[in-house]
Amino acid sequence: MDPQIALKLTAAATASYGAQMGLAPTFGNKLHWKKGHPEHHNFSRWFGHALGGMAIAQALASTESSPNKAVLVASGVQYLSAPLVMLSQKKDMKPEMIVANSVLCGGIGLLCLKCALDAK
Repeated sequence: MDPQIALKLTAAATASYGAQMGLAPTFGNKLHWKKGHPEHHNFSRWFGHALGGMAIAQALASTESSPNKAVLVASGVQYLSAPLVMLSQKKDMKPEMIVANSVLCGGIGLLCLKCALDAK
């Protein structure tokens, strides 16, 4: 896959997750966490803000004339390490969300790293 297209897809995924956590923390809490898990709106908004910043970097890098290996590697590492964070929170996180998010994150992470390795 073209690295610039991979970065656009990654930016869209990162932005959508960032918007979910930043703009709809109650929805995000109910979607990802087991019943009774406390909501942390302030933390969710900061998390959404951080993801939004990464999405902007990914989107901007996707418009450059050549692939930005640094952003591809950073994105790959971010997405491939996310399942480890989810597993560390398995007591509180819904199992189906750990599986679904791990598959999605693994796919995006591997795509980014493959594009970084293939980029000239």
